Amino acid sequence: MDPKTRQWLDREMKDFAAVIREFHEKVNRMMYLWMAASVIGLTALGFYVSGDFHTVLTIHLPIGCGFALFIWLCFLIQNKTSSGKKIRAAYEKALAETFPTEKDQAVFASRMESGRYGKLNFMNTATDRYPCRLVAGPDYLIFFRDLNCRFIRVADIGSIYAQEEKSRIRLRTGDHRVIQDLTMGISLIVEYKCGSDSYEKKMRESLYLENGKQWIQAMELIRRYCPNSEKFMAESEMVTR
Repeated sequence: MDPKTRQWLDREMKDFAAVIREFHEKVNRMMYLWMAASVIGLTALGFYVSGDFHTVLTIHLPIGCGFALFIWLCFLIQNKTSSGKKIRAAYEKALAETFPTEKDQAVFASRMESGRYGKLNFMNTATDRYPCRLVAGPDYLIFFRDLNCRFIRVADIGSIYAQEEKSRIRLRTGDHRVIQDLTMGISLIVEYKCGSDSYEKKMRESLYLENGKQWIQAMELIRRYCPNSEKFMAESEMVTR
């Protein structure tokens, strides 16, 4: 890896480390809430069902504590298997794929030295093991989620728009079957210009976000830090899949 690119990556990981700590703190708070809910909920259920203190003390309370212990173990395993080394490895892999030569990497690092870019961190603690991160600048977009990192050249972008991600569920109510589409999230679709270097490798990128609020924040960040964003933004366009 080019030395300047390595220095940039060191700075990025140092900055990201504080975000990861905040993410783990939020996950731990959620863990304690679920543990408390298990103990209190099973105890309350015991009083509601039997009303006998001895039965609650010997059956329902131990079951609630067992659920709480199981929750603690699940979160402990998640925290132990999550590490900054895996995040760095994902960045290094994406850098090598997007900028295969040291010359390409040197150009990237020199552009990033200006510091004229903004960052967004999404704490999707209910679904992700790591923070989701979007970096936007005049030359590059960087998107990281669940150990999947993408580097996008702004000059290669033809258009950006939002796409609703839907999942179809089937329910049976009596003798009737109901089919319903549920919105699972929103993807930020990046279409590359035909003929660009990025287009030759991949026609488009799909950056998955949790909801419309995150999409709006992402679009605002890109609009603020990418001076030419009005050329490729189609903010009013929403495609449903």
